Amino acid sequence: MAEPDTVELSVPAEPTRARVRVWRGLTGALVAGWGAVVVVLVVAQVVAWSGGGEGPGAFELVGHAVGLVFAGGAQFVAERSDGVRAGAAGAAIALLTLVMLWVFWWS
Repeated sequence: MAEPDTVELSVPAEPTRARVRVWRGLTGALVAGWGAVVVVLVVAQVVAWSGGGEGPGAFELVGHAVGLVFAGGAQFVAERSDGVRAGAAGAAIALLTLVMLWVFWWS
């Protein structure tokens, strides 16, 4: 009895998928970093209040929290979308990060 010929299937590599994962990972890290910054600012404000100081202030706390909510929403969209919509959400996170850095830290 003759053995059947087997054909090995090759799976094409998807370099664009790897780049997408890196981009989503980077934007996710940015959002997580802003989350850590918000937690540190809240702790700093509580410590300042307990010591009778001023602390970071309401503008910084609310501004960072609002930025975190927007960035988190954009990351949610980026994680659950493909194509242009996911890219636009990731770009929005990067732009929001630059705006928050400029408004709260650099200016």
